[in-house]
Amino acid sequence: MSQVDPWEKAAECARAIQISHDPHRKAVLNNLQQMWVALATERSFLSPERLAREVEAIGRLHLTLTEGDGRTHH
Repeated sequence: MSQVDPWEKAAECARAIQISHDPHRKAVLNNLQQMWVALATERSFLSPERLAREVEAIGRLHLTLTEGDGRTHH
């Protein structure tokens, strides 16, 4: 999972927010998007190991919160 691009994951969230009609889902996706953006902006300050751990943690949360959707994860 360390090959994940946080900017691309944030963009996936943005696309999903735009097509969603559920306010709760939009809020969840917005929070996920903010986490991905924060990681993307901080990645140059993180060791490769720390970056991999953060990507894994946010990625697991992303999958858990969007499970069954098919549009916001691969």
